[in-house]
Amino acid sequence: MVKPAGNSRISKTDTYLNCAENFAYRSTCLKSKYGAVIVKNDAVISTGYNGSPRGFENCCDIGDCPRMKRNMHQGEGYAMCRAVHAEANALLNCSREQTMGADLYLTKINPKDGSVREAKPCPLCARLIIQAGINNVILRVGEGDENYRVIPAKELEWCVRGE
Repeated sequence: MVKPAGNSRISKTDTYLNCAENFAYRSTCLKSKYGAVIVKNDAVISTGYNGSPRGFENCCDIGDCPRMKRNMHQGEGYAMCRAVHAEANALLNCSREQTMGADLYLTKINPKDGSVREAKPCPLCARLIIQAGINNVILRVGEGDENYRVIPAKELEWCVRGE
């Protein structure tokens, strides 16, 4: 979490990334905790974190992750994942009219040690982000202020190319 030094203020970008980090702590995922915040015209319009669909058991409740059991890494085995991703949850709370031209802020927390890791949308979430008309995706890439990357949504990896 980025904090101000003395009487100074943190940047707006770090403020919105802090919001996304707070929502990541609400995540129910045992593998990676993600938080997302959608901002348009300097106003937060939606938030999301990764977890099972409403009313269904979460991995943290049952103490098991099917992808971790099989030693799967990012990009593998999403069909067996119980979670709706943070980006998708944030987008589900909006209309396309609301998301057109907005920015999406994304953070990732390692549940094992609470460290901030480089966030990256999966290809499915990248497709949703692009389709929703999101302008930029701001990814926290590590601890500390100004430690983020801005990627135009249209440049996200939305399709895994086979060989």
